[in-house]
Amino acid sequence: MRTEEDLVRALREAAESAPQRDLTAAITVRRRRRTKRRWMGAALAVAAVIGVAGTGTAIARGVFSSGGEGGVASPVSESPGDAVASMETDVETPPREVGGKPIGQAWPKALFTMPAKNADGWRYRPITGISPTEVLLNAEAAFEKAGAIEVYNSETGTFRKVTDVPATPGLKRYYPQDAAFDDKSIVWWVNADKVREIWTVPLAGGQARMVATFTREHMGIEAIAVKGEHIYWSELDGTVWRLPQAGGDPEKIADGLHLISWPWAGDAASREGGTSANQTKVVNLETGETRQVTASPDAKRLRCGPVWCLGDGLSQRLDGSDVKPFDGFLSGLSPYPVLDRYVFLGDTVRDLETGETITLPDNPGNWSGVGTSSAPSTILYWGATKGDKPDAFRMVNLAAAQ
Repeated sequence: MRTEEDLVRALREAAESAPQRDLTAAITVRRRRRTKRRWMGAALAVAAVIGVAGTGTAIARGVFSSGGEGGVASPVSESPGDAVASMETDVETPPREVGGKPIGQAWPKALFTMPAKNADGWRYRPITGISPTEVLLNAEAAFEKAGAIEVYNSETGTFRKVTDVPATPGLKRYYPQDAAFDDKSIVWWVNADKVREIWTVPLAGGQARMVATFTREHMGIEAIAVKGEHIYWSELDGTVWRLPQAGGDPEKIADGLHLISWPWAGDAASREGGTSANQTKVVNLETGETRQVTASPDAKRLRCGPVWCLGDGLSQRLDGSDVKPFDGFLSGLSPYPVLDRYVFLGDTVRDLETGETITLPDNPGNWSGVGTSSAPSTILYWGATKGDKPDAFRMVNLAAAQ
């Protein structure tokens, strides 16, 4: 008889062979506290959702895709939404960690409330914090329809529009995906039927411009970044590419690496959930510096930034020191520490550098969402009131964690 662990392994192996592995659901963290569940239950649930994609129904994880305020993204084909919702109802998150300082005391500027819709009634989907007081947002004009990119200032309570999000006429299953930014630009890529596109817009605002469109090569884009005059991305085969924002031909700059957060890349794909293999190095793509990873004896599926690593139920430093277990549920899909320091654990945040556990306020609803960006997002949010479509969000921006 197959054990529960065997089933998890089988589901994960199926997920690894699934087509379009860059399309993954941004899974909602459900907060039903009446019963407890073990970590194995979470693994089964996640593997089951990815397994759906393996049977021919892909699930979009795009920054701009719709599908519910809790972060469940829209389907690319067929309709897996019911299966995802059913999984979430059955999976229980563990109780919050006991102790810890309330976030309002520890990081008062990191917690705030903001409207869930813009002046036109378009619902917001948070992407990431671009400063301690600014949050990058997508405003969805309709279900599964990208509308505009906006920035919310949590200090002044004001919004500014960056750009409308265009859609190329004639393309089927057109889903803008993860965004990235630097101090001057925002970039994102698009997954459409047999087409990939890369777009850019000034962070200060302006008209979005398509930089590249691909119809044969570069179908496996998984992560994107921007720095100065160049856009960078990595693909599922481990290649890393560079393209001038002005346009031109892509140039391959690395093999065997996957972008984490510019300029850092690692030698393990961020979504290789079906293998226990650990990341072995972190590479600075600007300087060429390579830092080796020393895995602690019990570490599995380590994914590391330049200082900190996360694995199955533990954290450690890159050199294998300072190993600490955690029992909370890792919120969101990114297996890397946020800002190479913080971890969302359901109802708490752990600061790996100080060892502090920060407690989040009670959530009146049964969901929470993680901001969707190419690099690990600094955003965790939930409804200020009960219901899947609240009028306001409670939001944590770890860019203001200080």
